Amino acid sequence: MIAKKLHIYIALCLLAVAAVFPLFYMLTNSFMGAAEFSRFYGSLSKGVSGRNPLHFIPEWTTLEGYWEVFYSRPDYLIKFWSSLFISGSILAGQIVVAVLGGYAFSRFRFPGRDAIFFVIVVLMMLPLQVTLVPNFIVLDRFGLIGSYAALILPGMFSAFGVFLMRQIMLGLPVSIFEAAMLDGYGPLRSLWAVCLPNCKAGLAALIILNFADSWNMVEQPLVFLRDPNKFPMSVFLTQVNQIKPEVGFAAGILSVLPAMLLFLYFKDEMIMGIEYSVVK
Repeated sequence: MIAKKLHIYIALCLLAVAAVFPLFYMLTNSFMGAAEFSRFYGSLSKGVSGRNPLHFIPEWTTLEGYWEVFYSRPDYLIKFWSSLFISGSILAGQIVVAVLGGYAFSRFRFPGRDAIFFVIVVLMMLPLQVTLVPNFIVLDRFGLIGSYAALILPGMFSAFGVFLMRQIMLGLPVSIFEAAMLDGYGPLRSLWAVCLPNCKAGLAALIILNFADSWNMVEQPLVFLRDPNKFPMSVFLTQVNQIKPEVGFAAGILSVLPAMLLFLYFKDEMIMGIEYSVVK
């Protein structure tokens, strides 16, 4: 029994190391100077194939990359705040749509409810690339191509959020809603005062997963935005190697900070929310 548990712990530790290694590698190399970067990764930054040694610890620690990202050039912070605006707007809209949609599908009976929810599940299973063209046609008809609204509006109405919140709300006992009705609570007041306080785990899971998805979007900005200056951080990172490759690691650290901090803050609630939605 002890040997079996030991094997499990060893396997979990190896998986944890494999998951954390890219972040550790990026963090240590972000303190590397331009000359050292050119010596170890020069061929890679020029697009030349070949073996590049794994360089874990910088020979000479410097803050050149962070100085470039946070002070010397405004490009990085401008893209960062643009990404934060896009992701925050999508998240705010998605919370409203997901909460109202999940509440309606879990607590009310109306004609075609199951058929509509089946369509939502099908949409959730479709790859992003399948919906890009229909979204482009609709957004183009409304004259939104080239604006941030072309990224924000489709993200707000993502099917996953409605599905997740519906599963969470189905697990709530009916008795608490019946008690709220006896106290004179209407549907909206029951949602605000009874349902939402009991769905904190689901909301945390929705916040983290939706923010990570919108923060890392690449295909949508490339298709829906025409001005490269409007590209978010996720797209701009692919261009760093052409602009100044030695600051790529520092720019990567800047890019992962919001999602990582959000995950650390909501990690327990997110795990509970996902587990609860799967069980129900």
